[in-house]
Amino acid sequence: MDNETLRLIARLKITAARAGLPVDVVRFAADRPYARSVLQKVSDSASEEDVLLALLLMEKLRMIAPVPPEVAAPPSQPVQLPPVQGEDKPAVEERYVGRLR
Repeated sequence: MDNETLRLIARLKITAARAGLPVDVVRFAADRPYARSVLQKVSDSASEEDVLLALLLMEKLRMIAPVPPEVAAPPSQPVQLPPVQGEDKPAVEERYVGRLR
């Protein structure tokens, strides 16, 4: 672990102790399920700083799965809508496209 992660764990221990939750830092560093449960308890706090601290530690310890980027459809391909059953109209309205005056 790097120094920043160790400092965050120390801040977590102090924050949790103030809330009445004892944290074993050695077990926290070695046992992932224990660390996850402690971080869950701290993140349930009403304090924004406590939640941010828990999220930072989850990210540092790689407990949060990365969110895949959204893949956008290429703009050159028009979206085809299926025809509506029971109607004689085409699914997409045909609009007059002409010159503006």
